[in-house]
Amino acid sequence: MATQSLIYPSFAKINLFLHITGKRHDGYHDLQTWFQFIDLKDYLHFTPRQDNEISILSNIKITELYNNLVYKASNALKAFAQNPIGFDIFIEKNIPLGAGLGGGSSNAATTLIALNTLWQCNLSNEMLHAIGVKLGADVPIFLFQKAAWAEGIGELLTEKPYIEQYALIIKPNFHASTAKLFNHPSLNKHKPLLDKNAEIDLSQQENVFLIAISNLYPDVCQELNKLPDANQLKLTGTGACFYLLNPDLDRLLQNKKNLKKDIDSWIVKTLNFAPVER
Repeated sequence: MATQSLIYPSFAKINLFLHITGKRHDGYHDLQTWFQFIDLKDYLHFTPRQDNEISILSNIKITELYNNLVYKASNALKAFAQNPIGFDIFIEKNIPLGAGLGGGSSNAATTLIALNTLWQCNLSNEMLHAIGVKLGADVPIFLFQKAAWAEGIGELLTEKPYIEQYALIIKPNFHASTAKLFNHPSLNKHKPLLDKNAEIDLSQQENVFLIAISNLYPDVCQELNKLPDANQLKLTGTGACFYLLNPDLDRLLQNKKNLKKDIDSWIVKTLNFAPVER
């Protein structure tokens, strides 16, 4: 194998809506959501080593090795490796952390896809999916690589494309605690089931975590409500990122100009296909 780095993309996602439909016997919650990708992405650089060890590096401070999803994904796959050489894996982070954009899960999925080839594991998509869902509920959508309707804890996927357009991604300066949000009294955990085959009017669907976010961080929401298209703002995941969708790039630029300077934002394109290719 060549000694130069092999580079794979790792895309972000948004939730077009997010409902909780009940609690499961295993303590997790059933949900319905509709995933689409955006072209904001990290890159994972795999550089072969002379031994069989895995090291994880990044351009930002990352979690300790044993908690890192890329490291966990590597370990989960290693038992199937026909050629288990070591790699220095450099995570070039562009997707913000704790943002509801799925960056960590996407990194884990990219690692599984890359090492399945590089280690000659020859695992099927179904087997990778089974490994991925144990790493995190959002990992399967990044293995699926197509915009999809999701049920269960997010692992039951049905391809469902949506309009590809521009998105203004907005990350206010706060961290949304998933545990605190799930325990918030305003959270609706019993939304009625939607028919995945029906025409879905997204203007009538919500992210159930938005009310809790609004109650916990009223100053943030008050600031975002000043945007020209504030009535169209959506929340992705459990936060902290909000987004606006529009085919009109200029309209999104007008909204972006109205943001305070200490609020990070990106204008990206939405994608129905996010292939993890070297």
